[in-house]
Amino acid sequence: MSVSRKAAAALLGLLGCAGPLQAIAQAQEQKPAPPGRYIDGVIANVAGRIILYSDLAGRLEQARQNGEAVTDTMACNELEDLLYQQLLLEQARIDSVIPDEAQIGAELDRRISYFEQQIGGRDKLEKFYGKSVTEIKADFHDQVADQLLSQQMQQTIIGDARVTPKEVERFFKEIPADSLPFINAGVEFARISIYAKPTDEEDRRVKLKLEEYRNAIVKGEKDFCTMAILYSEDPGSAAQCGELGMVPQGVMVPEFDAVAMSLKDGEISPVFRTKYGYHIMEMIDRKGDQYNARHILLTPKPSPADVTAAKNRLDSLMTQVRDGKLDFSKAASEYNEDEETKGTNGLVLEPNSNSAHWAIGDLDQRTFLVIDKLATGQISEPMAFEDPDGKKGYRVLRLLKHTEPHRMDLVHDYPLVQQAAEAKLRQRSVDSWVKEKLASTYVNIIPAYHGCAFEHPWLGASVQQP
Repeated sequence: MSVSRKAAAALLGLLGCAGPLQAIAQAQEQKPAPPGRYIDGVIANVAGRIILYSDLAGRLEQARQNGEAVTDTMACNELEDLLYQQLLLEQARIDSVIPDEAQIGAELDRRISYFEQQIGGRDKLEKFYGKSVTEIKADFHDQVADQLLSQQMQQTIIGDARVTPKEVERFFKEIPADSLPFINAGVEFARISIYAKPTDEEDRRVKLKLEEYRNAIVKGEKDFCTMAILYSEDPGSAAQCGELGMVPQGVMVPEFDAVAMSLKDGEISPVFRTKYGYHIMEMIDRKGDQYNARHILLTPKPSPADVTAAKNRLDSLMTQVRDGKLDFSKAASEYNEDEETKGTNGLVLEPNSNSAHWAIGDLDQRTFLVIDKLATGQISEPMAFEDPDGKKGYRVLRLLKHTEPHRMDLVHDYPLVQQAAEAKLRQRSVDSWVKEKLASTYVNIIPAYHGCAFEHPWLGASVQQP
């Protein structure tokens, strides 16, 4: 959640001063940037934490690519959000709050998985960035760490915001009838997934094969680099002799980090396992909590018979559900192998709003084609799927709710109204906190942005001296 903003009365160009977009354009003219890169220059300072032209320009470019009209008002809104994020990070420093590396690693994995799904696989993602997934994670590590730290601080500010049904009703009645939002057609649905599992024999075969490689390398009969190029199944590092480049702890999965932290320079690890398969690692260089290593990955693979077995397990599970012998929610909780939905009894949450409600237009095409044919409460037939990292399996979808396009009303859209009421309550807490902190925090914003109609008194704080 970012700081809420009031609409600006007019574009800054009408206020008799250069607007934010003009300021960026002028800076670009004065200091040309290399192709594909944003210009840099300080536009704001929050307690020593600077905000650059490129920080703001990057956000505006992303909005433009999403089809939004980029205006001075948007530039002011995005700048205020950047100011707020820096204020949160400064408070985290004061409170000695440190990011959780395991959480950072999990979030990096989640984002990489999402990017791979959007772009069509890991190979295409690496080609798009011109880097391996490991290098991409390293590049985004600090950014993700700051985002998670900001979220952690914000959660401290807003606490556990809850509203009573009467408060929800009062909130709804305060909205003018002609201002009630139009709700597009939407659905709520659940998902259960079963993955194909390699046999124990396949698992042992892969582990023994990697132990053979390790023994040959340790004895000097084989070269680690050559073996990585020939046999490693990590597409991001194999061509580079298995080398990952210098990465901070937390970018890789915890098991990988743990082995890396136990090795001396030049030492080769025993065979060890992560969720990706079996590895051996050679430490190249370690500095503090960062390291550069090379590794070889071999992954046990399910056979066609193993994939069929996954379908049969899911079929058997759904037969019990349809016969009334097993509740779908219980099946999703106890037997579901989908990490995203196991903890929600199978309910699939929309990632941006963290809500169960999905607008029809936000569903991916394959999900839409399945959901569109289901009646409320109906369960789909098992359908094959493959994760971006190559894991195969079968899943079913169950349609829980379907809503037609309509004006928001309290009965049918109570969860959405409740979320809005709670968001308003959280915003009051944020507003109060920002006002309090700005009374004792140094903020400086360059004159080109003094015409912004900020929600909070950032410009009042800018007269303070460090």
